[in-house]
Amino acid sequence: MPQRRLPKGRSASSVALEPEVAIAILGLFSAAADGEGISSTEEYALSEFLSQVGLFEDYSDDDFEELTEKVVSLIDEEEPEDLVAQAIESLPNRAYREAAYITAILVVGIDEEVPEIEQDYISELQEALRISDERAQELIDEIFGEEEE
Repeated sequence: MPQRRLPKGRSASSVALEPEVAIAILGLFSAAADGEGISSTEEYALSEFLSQVGLFEDYSDDDFEELTEKVVSLIDEEEPEDLVAQAIESLPNRAYREAAYITAILVVGIDEEVPEIEQDYISELQEALRISDERAQELIDEIFGEEEE
């Protein structure tokens, strides 16, 4: 599978996605960032990570099922690059952008290997989400710092 790159520029669609859908789309796109598709481990991890995000804390299994159906439907209808750009543009504030970034780094790091292709992807995503280098490092340290100590 070829390497996926984040789109440059704005989405061709003017339709905003619900923030929950946008974060799920970015999580799935992140799982495929290594060019190897989405493994069952990454898919399971994504659902577990999403359930820990405050935005999803009241979601039932049925709500997650409905979210999955929305995301799959959008993936079938849209070009991936357009969908990712649309997802990024649909995140209304810093908290949502940071939740999307955290989801992405958790999904990318689930296999404990972050090759250069995934590092490049995360850097591009950080820039697209307008997260400073300092803040990105704080988020990474908060998530992975405990394991390294």
